[in-house]
Amino acid sequence: MKTLMSCNNSGFQAPGGGEILLLKNREYLIKKGVKIKLFDQWKDKLTDYDLLHNFGLSNNCYDLITTAYNKKVPVAITPVYSWPSIRFAIRSGINFKHKLDLGVYALLHNTNYLNKLTYLSKMLRMSSKILTDSNAEKNILMRTYKLKESKFQVANYGVDKRFFYSNKKEFVRKYGMEDFLLYTGRIEPRKNVLTLIRIASKLKFPLVIMSSKKFQGGDAYYKLCKKYAKNNIHFIDGVDHEDTMLSSAYAAAHAVVLPSWLENPGLTVLEGGLAGANVLVTSRGSSTEYFKNYAFYVNPFNNKDIENKLKLVYKKEKDDELRMHIKKNFIWEVVTNNVLKAYKDMLK
Repeated sequence: MKTLMSCNNSGFQAPGGGEILLLKNREYLIKKGVKIKLFDQWKDKLTDYDLLHNFGLSNNCYDLITTAYNKKVPVAITPVYSWPSIRFAIRSGINFKHKLDLGVYALLHNTNYLNKLTYLSKMLRMSSKILTDSNAEKNILMRTYKLKESKFQVANYGVDKRFFYSNKKEFVRKYGMEDFLLYTGRIEPRKNVLTLIRIASKLKFPLVIMSSKKFQGGDAYYKLCKKYAKNNIHFIDGVDHEDTMLSSAYAAAHAVVLPSWLENPGLTVLEGGLAGANVLVTSRGSSTEYFKNYAFYVNPFNNKDIENKLKLVYKKEKDDELRMHIKKNFIWEVVTNNVLKAYKDMLK
């Protein structure tokens, strides 16, 4: 089985969850015997491969997916879909123009009639299989784009087993901190980072904000986060996903927090939970399908709820229940079995 993998053509300029998903699926599917190549537009002919697997639904994926469809090369899509809302736009915009831009985007993507005219809808319809992270993502796509259930295969997001063996010593030795709240990931409005900083500052809980050097929310949002951070908020920039300092930070943290407007489900909380940290995550999206009763869930639009849940997660002693649940169900060796099943179904 020869497979091409592709994504947004600028995705790896500021890699996030979608790009990590691509690389990890590739790594573990190769171990299962699948021959996989990352698409090179200068060298690769689609017809030399059995199928194309695209990660994300960016408009610049449209031409490649259309070409594969026209050449009768089966297409699998992992959507990495964030369903926007007007409420999200109003709450996350940092100024009037930003709110207006987000509002127009949300309006266009939440109107069924207009959705049928978008590239996104066309890409989904041209696919042979849509590999969703959860039933929640599957249901929203089925409902919004009027797609048949037979087109879907749930293939959960996974996590590297290495996080199970995380050790706090490297982080504690360098920064002299442990038992803090940890946010790691992109600093952008959708992640609700500013609200988290404001509330943690009010509570005087130690909070570490760890990210790569590329800020997807833009300099203005990053500067706003820095402006409202008190002395208990610590920024650590330039930490990439494969950096051992990341896994050490997870082990040193008391809890990993992700109060986003929406998550599906958030790789950082899977990684942190596997490393032994408590987890506080948004209730919006697919997180409950992953963490069951082992995590704290927060309404991202209710600051009082965020405050109360931060108090609870910070008070709770760490234990192994969530850690063992993630290890059993969501390591990459397990979740890529459903991706392989989808590939085989496509080629029958």
